[in-house]
Amino acid sequence: MEVGELLKQTPLFAELSDGDIDTLGQSTRLETYKTGQVILREGRIGAAFFILVSGSVEVVKGMGTAEPVVVAMLGTGDFFGEIATMKHMTRSASVKALEETKCLVIRRLDFHSYIGRFPDLVAKVESALSARFGDRSHG
Repeated sequence: MEVGELLKQTPLFAELSDGDIDTLGQSTRLETYKTGQVILREGRIGAAFFILVSGSVEVVKGMGTAEPVVVAMLGTGDFFGEIATMKHMTRSASVKALEETKCLVIRRLDFHSYIGRFPDLVAKVESALSARFGDRSHG
């Protein structure tokens, strides 16, 4: 399946026109991660936004320490990396693939220009975060 079709199936982008999807699709790539592969590392600057197409991941604080804490498990249709990407700050948690996982990846600069054109996208992201994490945020 091509990137544009995958974007259309993502609730975050479901209301966008085909033209907008085509524009976003040009700066989006599909990446595959192996079981156990770390996709994001806590403490690094956010450089991309990820949308899960298939598979599952765990969001972990303190990975590599004596007491890592799994703060969330995410699956198909979920997204991650948005806080650090939108605010250009360090990741607040690591994300690791629990099985073979495919993600749509949108680089920070491309994502920034896109949310500038579609500010309601930010509201959707924040709404989804509130529903998922309450007052806690992750990146």
